[in-house]
Amino acid sequence: MPSLIRNSRRSLLRSGRSLILAAGFILTLALCALSLAHPAFLGHLDGRFFDGLISDGRPPGGDTSPVVVALDDESLARFGRWPWPRTLVAELLTRIAAQQPASVGIDAIFAERELPPSANSSAAASNFSAGDMALAKALAGGPFVLGFELTFAPTAERAHVERLLHPLNFVSVAGSGAVDPRRRLWQATGVVSSLPDFSRSVSGAGFVNAAMEQDGVLRKMPVLIMKGEKVYPSLALATVLRSAAVSEAILASTWNGDSSLQIGGRRIPLDDRGRLLLRYRGWHGTVTPLSAWKFLEGSVPQGALRGRVVFVGATATGMGEAVVTPLNSLLSGVQVHAIAAENILNGDFARICPWVYRLLATLALGALATLVCFALPVMRGALLLGVTAIAAWQGSVWLFQASGLFLSPVLPLLALLANFSLLSLIRSFFVEKKGQRQSRDLAATREFIMTSLAALTEIRDTETGAHIMRTQRYLLVICQELSRCPRFQHLLDQDTIELISKLAPLHDIGKVGLPDHLLHKTSAFTAEEYEEVKKHAAFGRDAIAKAESRAGIHDDVLLQYAKDMAYSHHERWDGSGYPEGLRGEQIPWPGRIMAVADAYDAIISRRVYKEPIPHETAVGIIVEGRGILFDPDIVDAFVKVEDQWRRIACELVDEDDREVFPCA
Repeated sequence: MPSLIRNSRRSLLRSGRSLILAAGFILTLALCALSLAHPAFLGHLDGRFFDGLISDGRPPGGDTSPVVVALDDESLARFGRWPWPRTLVAELLTRIAAQQPASVGIDAIFAERELPPSANSSAAASNFSAGDMALAKALAGGPFVLGFELTFAPTAERAHVERLLHPLNFVSVAGSGAVDPRRRLWQATGVVSSLPDFSRSVSGAGFVNAAMEQDGVLRKMPVLIMKGEKVYPSLALATVLRSAAVSEAILASTWNGDSSLQIGGRRIPLDDRGRLLLRYRGWHGTVTPLSAWKFLEGSVPQGALRGRVVFVGATATGMGEAVVTPLNSLLSGVQVHAIAAENILNGDFARICPWVYRLLATLALGALATLVCFALPVMRGALLLGVTAIAAWQGSVWLFQASGLFLSPVLPLLALLANFSLLSLIRSFFVEKKGQRQSRDLAATREFIMTSLAALTEIRDTETGAHIMRTQRYLLVICQELSRCPRFQHLLDQDTIELISKLAPLHDIGKVGLPDHLLHKTSAFTAEEYEEVKKHAAFGRDAIAKAESRAGIHDDVLLQYAKDMAYSHHERWDGSGYPEGLRGEQIPWPGRIMAVADAYDAIISRRVYKEPIPHETAVGIIVEGRGILFDPDIVDAFVKVEDQWRRIACELVDEDDREVFPCA
């Protein structure tokens, strides 16, 4: 039977460990599926982590950093509100072209003809004004790239479609197992662009669309957007292409989700939507735009823009669209185009890690958490996983700072935390069940040992067997009554009541130390013999104490109650008892309760030296001893339960006493 019990427990433990592995495996797979789906809330968390990685240091120096010529508040204050006369715009562009820049991106759309001040008819509107002609000439005389805006209305817009020029000449390449990268690009339905005369005057054009994320922060800039069967570049990309005199590109994708755009010797990493993850660097305050009025007034040194990539656009209050950046600063659209161009020119990219690596990281940390919960204690496992979490976080930071590779640790850490939390709960459940089983086993073992010791006493003293059983039940009944008494209420909760009743068999264990001629003597003891008999109280206490010491047990409440009961159940309230002659509250309370039960049972039972006495007489003797031999409150409780004690005595009466102690 013990072997069967052990095997059953091992089987239950194994099933618990199997549940931990199964739950960890299922949860990890679910989070891996979440990694593939990449829901909006997860993208938001990844974005917040990316915001913390953005460095605000200075951008790389040299002639590769774009220059922004700003239509700022001071320019508008000097030359009037926008839109300016086309001749003034033409003059600004002519002065910029005179600086010999590599290319100039214009973040402005000239969609309508300029009306002379006196014109108010449609006929006048159809004429090409002097300002328009000057602007067209200025555009044709420099390396300008015009901006246009793509629209995404559900119904395709047909107006101005003929105005859209300069699509990107490119080839798409899909690696083995990958889909055509064009299929994931955004598909525009319409366009708002400059007049065809202006578009034909330049050699390049690019869209000015930005794409804020759901939280309103601009982290990714579209570089490519499709319209119909053609792909168009952003203003930033088109301006860089114009500066490098490159007209072709290769858009490639691999099976693991890695996409890139190859232009000349540059490889631009993109996400599957054709967006570039921006590195803002020093554009939050350290990069200062040049004011347009300085060019118009001739205060910019000659050659200041030579060979540089330039962007012209509005930064004035109320003009253009201000965007929120990861550092919670507002930048104008033209500045964002300049940032994207700078990233491309300098190869200073923030690359989004392919989905397969995010999936592997989630799987690895989820599996690690599962194995830790399976194999290690909770505290050691928590410490190991805490170190792992810090290492994963810092590893992501280092990876971005060292190579610009953005691998968000959010989902892998979520897998680690979720697995550890859930599996720790499962393990705690099984540990609790195991603890309950061990507690039950310990309680059963204690009871078995107490019963065995009592049986040992019974072997030495044949009068002890039924006496032990009766006193055990006496104590259970009277302790339940005493638990209502103010003096004993704080001592006797239900667990303690059951404990005290189970200890009753040990109160006479010391009798095993007495010689047989004293245990079985049929006549009265002599004074010397009585002194020898009184030693059984100390024998009982010492036997329990010696077993306690050898077992290495200290301060065990159960054993302390047992020692008190064995040693002091013959002490009397007035100090006339033995072995120490304690009085009143000096006597341990388990001994005081046991004294009444032991005395009552001794009175009603047959002994070798006396006949049994009826219950009513025994009750009278106990009551007479109130405050003299016994604790008054315990006697009062006895009086309330004496009828229950009588029934117990009847149920467990010795066969020889049935005639004298009738139970009918």
